[in-house]
Amino acid sequence: MSAASGAGDRADLIGEYLATLRASLPGGPAETDLIVAEAEDHLRETVAAALAAGMTGREAQEAAISAFGPVRAVVQAHQATPGHLLRGRTPAAVLGDLTLAAWKLGSLALVATGASGLLMARVNHALGRVLTGQAFTEARFGWVSCAYLRSNWPHALNCVVAQGLNNVISEAALRVILGIIGVVAFAAYAVTRRLLRRRGRGPAVLLAGYFPALAAAVFGAGALTLYLAQITGHSYSVWVAAQVTVWGGEGPFLDCVIVATAVALGYALRSWWARRRLLSGRSRRLSAR
Repeated sequence: MSAASGAGDRADLIGEYLATLRASLPGGPAETDLIVAEAEDHLRETVAAALAAGMTGREAQEAAISAFGPVRAVVQAHQATPGHLLRGRTPAAVLGDLTLAAWKLGSLALVATGASGLLMARVNHALGRVLTGQAFTEARFGWVSCAYLRSNWPHALNCVVAQGLNNVISEAALRVILGIIGVVAFAAYAVTRRLLRRRGRGPAVLLAGYFPALAAAVFGAGALTLYLAQITGHSYSVWVAAQVTVWGGEGPFLDCVIVATAVALGYALRSWWARRRLLSGRSRRLSAR
């Protein structure tokens, strides 16, 4: 064995890993010591088993670290536990966490709105506006607004139909614009999170790992609200400048319901998997003790 390989075998990769883990954990000294001690016990036992199987010292340490997981994943697993949103954190850190969560939720809502606009445009193109942009059941129009609408839609049967056609085009375009704003806002959020992590100021896991559950609840509630608006037809709008008042009518929210439900189900699945990982990690820690 060469001198270089011998020095490599003697390198304490486990010690370096544990030092990085200790520096990355955000909790107090007592909690940090406990986590690092548990990690060291597990790593040293894995190394001993690998050495007994014939691996070199470096190979055994590398295999143990690879099996245990990167430092960032370990920190995230320990932060995704009840109480870590508040435990050992300053009010400013908690407020920053909540701000980031609201930022991400708002960005996702805008992106979902844009997706519903694209879905609306696609449905209108394929089915001829039978599901969105329906004519309103009751409406009163001033002569100025009626003339304006009929000039835009000369083939419409009346001002009510022209208003429905005008609404669906403008609403789809508005939703797509909001979606573009959401993409920009989400990109800014991702950059901010990356910078905070590099400086060690941001949370490893947003809302202590409970963000998927929050997002599933928010989008689920939104989908339910929009569905009720769709089936009850309680859309309401007033266009005073054009002398248009619309009371009631069909609620063109089906596309929004579809998108919001899809997002809610996706985050519900992520929350379920996160909970399974959390419970699995707890079981391993208890059995190790």
